Amino acid sequence: MLNRFKSVIALPKFNFLKLLFMEQLGLNRIPYYSELAVFNRDEVNNDITSLVLSVLLYWQSKDKYVRFNARQHSYLLARNLRVSPEKVIEALTYLTSLSLLDKQTETITTKGDTPKEKLNEFYHLNFHRLKVALKEKGLDIPIKILRLASDDYFDLFSYLSPNRLPLVQGLVGMIKGDKYEEAALNVCKILVGICATAEYEDFSYKALAPGWRMLCQAPVTAEDLVQRYLQEGERSVDIDLTDGSFFMPDGDYFGTEKHKIWHSGKAIEPRILASCMYLCFTAIDKEVSFYSDLTVTELKKAFELLYRFTNLKGRLDEVYFNYQDLQGDELTEAQALYQKILDSFH
Repeated sequence: MLNRFKSVIALPKFNFLKLLFMEQLGLNRIPYYSELAVFNRDEVNNDITSLVLSVLLYWQSKDKYVRFNARQHSYLLARNLRVSPEKVIEALTYLTSLSLLDKQTETITTKGDTPKEKLNEFYHLNFHRLKVALKEKGLDIPIKILRLASDDYFDLFSYLSPNRLPLVQGLVGMIKGDKYEEAALNVCKILVGICATAEYEDFSYKALAPGWRMLCQAPVTAEDLVQRYLQEGERSVDIDLTDGSFFMPDGDYFGTEKHKIWHSGKAIEPRILASCMYLCFTAIDKEVSFYSDLTVTELKKAFELLYRFTNLKGRLDEVYFNYQDLQGDELTEAQALYQKILDSFH
């Protein structure tokens, strides 16, 4: 429900002879989402509101991005849009008045013989408010779609429909050293446990890729299995599921701070096993946070699986609840259910 394509800023027409004596020029590629045109103002000629908002949506839906600082970036954006910096600032101000952007200011003092004060104005896209504002305009676009606006998983000319999107879950942050080793061992306890327990035999067949299930069968122990994740230069828990691949590295060796798995199928078992393993890491280290498209109700089995084989209690924090875009009563109910699940373990 979100059209993504790059618009190309057209150059003025030139006759052929004139072009021969001109400097060669390139093309500015600008990310543009046509649905955002609903925020353009009829009374403003050549309103660039949707262009500026498109750029910020693309920019801030990336896993890693530099904060948009008006002092540093307005001129660059104006140059690419071929408008004046004042027009960019005006559009930013208007979008802030709609609460689509959150603005933060700070004053810094430069170093040197003649220190100067400079004002930084940071603009951050409010995804929740954008979703609400679009719905008020008759466009019911899920927040998940907005957060995937820049994802390279999709083709350039993609129509991002919620019915065609994979289910995503993962971790934010890094786990290192001894804590990584403790978490890896407990993940192995889960894998070996589901393959050795008759109650989970069907689950293990449906969740684990065949080759990996063979690796985890008796007489293999968790202590045996974890050795493959502790080798120098290969310190990462990587497991192929029947739907998606799980990968969680030791932060001392790999500096990635966001980890995710994409489930493209409909099977429940690989989703539950993946979330169980991610929750295992959150139980060991508070420096990592879990996020998922699965609701707390759907995660209940993952919590139970984790506790069954490790006696660990998975942890949800504001990263998960913000990712779910829960507000008001919905947030309160979800937090209460999460606490109820934890309280059920003795």
